[in-house]
Amino acid sequence: MDSLLEVIGVSKKFKRKVVLHDVNLDIPAGKIFGIIGISGSGKTTLLNSIVGFYRTDQGQVLYQGKRIDRGLHQVRKEFGFATQTNSFYPKLTVEENLHYFGTLYGLQKKTIAANITKILSQLQLEDVRHIVAENLSGGMKRRLDMACALIHTPKVLILDEPTEELDPRLRGEMIELIKQIRDAGTTIIVTSHLLWEMERLCDQVAVLHNSQVVHVGSIEQLRSLYGKNEEIHLETASGKYEYVTRSLKKNDVKKTEQRGNTFIIHCNAPGEQVLHQVMKAVAKKKDKINIVDIRKPSLNDVFMKIVNEK
Repeated sequence: MDSLLEVIGVSKKFKRKVVLHDVNLDIPAGKIFGIIGISGSGKTTLLNSIVGFYRTDQGQVLYQGKRIDRGLHQVRKEFGFATQTNSFYPKLTVEENLHYFGTLYGLQKKTIAANITKILSQLQLEDVRHIVAENLSGGMKRRLDMACALIHTPKVLILDEPTEELDPRLRGEMIELIKQIRDAGTTIIVTSHLLWEMERLCDQVAVLHNSQVVHVGSIEQLRSLYGKNEEIHLETASGKYEYVTRSLKKNDVKKTEQRGNTFIIHCNAPGEQVLHQVMKAVAKKKDKINIVDIRKPSLNDVFMKIVNEK
């Protein structure tokens, strides 16, 4: 897979604190590339280094094979960046903000007008185009931030914690919106500490830990390397699971836990083998299964295993 962006041996420190050390990444075109890590792991610093806002102490970032620090004009023209904090002007309307950002990028009036029409529709901001930005809801403010970053039709969109402080419904809408932007041909780099979102969103993920990238790959590749054990998720009519636990062979099970009415079995043996034991126990007890399935570990489980091993 051809790389659109390459991060090669990048290191960055502030005073004596090392934030990034020898970071290497290949970011493909037309994909959603996620960067995950615990709070303070350097995700935002890495984004700022990628777009040239920070000068790196060592290493370099290449965009289409050329050094970013030697072509910042092209970066500003072809990159969009939506930060954690609002970048728009609160006293301007949605449309006024988009027009102003369009002029900052040097777009002609006709292009700005056409792009505003397209982006308002794409981000579902048409009904609030004349609303002053400070009066928007939290979800609409996030959309406006993204709209300002998209006004010049960038080839690369960088999103730092795009769903921060949104409620679950708005988070789901934002995830679908980001996918639509990717499907329209934009390469997206995104950070988040909400790993279940990244699991739904990203084509590839880099794990940043202790100032370094400790693994890069698809969600399935990460699971295959670090989360081979399957899980059985079970819900019964009785909601009682002591008898299930007693029926399981000890060597086949790593641990069990209950979350609400769901009983989770972390398997050492193949999931189908353990499931057979579960089914026999439920039938013997004459209980009824409401839900049962075999799942791979979540990205959160995989992430915790990676960082605990490093």
